[in-house]
Amino acid sequence: MKCLFCDSELQNDSEIEFSSGDMLECEECGELNDYDALVDVAIDEGKELAEKHAKEEIEKMFKKTFK
Repeated sequence: MKCLFCDSELQNDSEIEFSSGDMLECEECGELNDYDALVDVAIDEGKELAEKHAKEEIEKMFKKTFK
């Protein structure tokens, strides 16, 4: 996940599990990031990437079909 303020990758101890309501401090800018907001942004970005990939694959299939 990336910091909502400076867009740098958030680092954490792999043994720590975060949950709703937790605040994660960015090591780069020191700002606190709300875990729920980070998850929402990550989900939205994932959906956008999946949609883009699906569109590209559909375009490839149409190009092969109509050659």
